[in-house]
Amino acid sequence: MFHRRVLCKLAVTLLVGFSSLPVQAGENAPRYEYSVAVQEITQLYWLAETANSCGWATRQEADQFEAFAVRFLTAHLSGVHGAALFSMISEAGFQPAVQRVALENRAHNCDQDRWKNGWATFKSAADENATRY
Repeated sequence: MFHRRVLCKLAVTLLVGFSSLPVQAGENAPRYEYSVAVQEITQLYWLAETANSCGWATRQEADQFEAFAVRFLTAHLSGVHGAALFSMISEAGFQPAVQRVALENRAHNCDQDRWKNGWATFKSAADENATRY
């Protein structure tokens, strides 16, 4: 289960990133550490899957958000680390495992305003920056 402190840190990191990073590519782009990117992509997938399982998002909206999260994070990783992140999420068991966790905790998480508000905030930021990444 994701800890509140970690999610808050993630929220601040990504919201600042979504709103203030210039569009950059190649070697000039600000970089994430790979381990941080792995944690963030897992949390963002979990948030999208939770939103879908709770009815806050359609399957298409969750998929679009997940695709944006991948584009955003890989744009801020080195080529090798970006490829490794993409490989990780492409593994056959990754998304089903995240979906299973979201479904298993649905009864608890769907009643939590912090997850619903978090989804709305992240989704809005992703929509606003969809063409940047």
